[in-house]
Amino acid sequence: MSDTAETAIALAVLPAGFDVQGHPRFWLERRPETAHLGGMLAFPGGKCATHEVPVDALHRELHEELGIEPINPQFMMSIPWVYPAEPPLKPLRLWVYRIEQWLGKLHGREGQRVMPVTLDCSRPTEWFNALPPANRGVVAALCLPPRFVITAACDAGPEGFDRWLHAVSKTARGLRTRFGPRSAMMLLRPNQNLERSQWETAVRLVRNERLIAFVNADLAVAKAAGAEGVHLNRARMAVIPADELARWQADNHWVSATGHSVAEVALANALGVNALLISPVLPTPSHPGELGMGWGEFTELTRHATMPCYALGGMNEDFLPHAQSMGAQGIAAIRGYWLSRI
Repeated sequence: MSDTAETAIALAVLPAGFDVQGHPRFWLERRPETAHLGGMLAFPGGKCATHEVPVDALHRELHEELGIEPINPQFMMSIPWVYPAEPPLKPLRLWVYRIEQWLGKLHGREGQRVMPVTLDCSRPTEWFNALPPANRGVVAALCLPPRFVITAACDAGPEGFDRWLHAVSKTARGLRTRFGPRSAMMLLRPNQNLERSQWETAVRLVRNERLIAFVNADLAVAKAAGAEGVHLNRARMAVIPADELARWQADNHWVSATGHSVAEVALANALGVNALLISPVLPTPSHPGELGMGWGEFTELTRHATMPCYALGGMNEDFLPHAQSMGAQGIAAIRGYWLSRI
């Protein structure tokens, strides 16, 4: 049952095949010009009636709007959102489901235009601008893979960097071989002050394996290195100007951050972060003596997040299905994927 303090909206992600370049397509509607955010594209769906659970609302709305009966909707995520207004609008919660199969011929039963639209994840800004702002997290979830792989630390000196770079290359190649292109993001976190050329080399190795390269560094380093994403630690998240991040994202780049509390999740929401690493979920050698928050608290933190969330701490590939069943986009790990685990 949805939270009675929020207006619950059930949304459907309906795949519509692929374009000639292999980019996925999804069925979207055009919002009426007279509606809130009129003229924008939208995922099919609508408001849950009083005491109606989201999945039941999804079945009802898709029948009414598109004339189809969904088969086995798969829950993706829920997104809290408040649109600015005077007076303030009631908070929303989007309940998002992916539906691979349905009965009936999909068509606009209410006179609305329904069309297959290509999602090119190398240019997510196109969809960010075309859909209501509350849908940004859905677009990120459709583009970002389920694995967020974090590098081990780099030892000091040229030899230390060379060993680390070899390990980065081996890990990236292993990920691509085992799971396929674009199946993982790699966060380059050397815990050393690298030179620009060293950052560039590491990013290039990851991207050559057709994985998504993030750097745990300042935005200037991410730009210089040619990274696809930048990661905000606690210190950077506390001071980075939101407009700088917005310009980075407007140029089709990604932002991730780490959250350990409701306050940090709220800050990530305010900054428009695209992916959130919630930790530590389970005990991990990197935090000796800490028990971890457990899956219950992890799930509660995801309910506050407007973006896809990754479970970090004690994770490996075996935990991926369970993490997703608990509302995660996927998992993040160091030891779970680094070198010998591939």
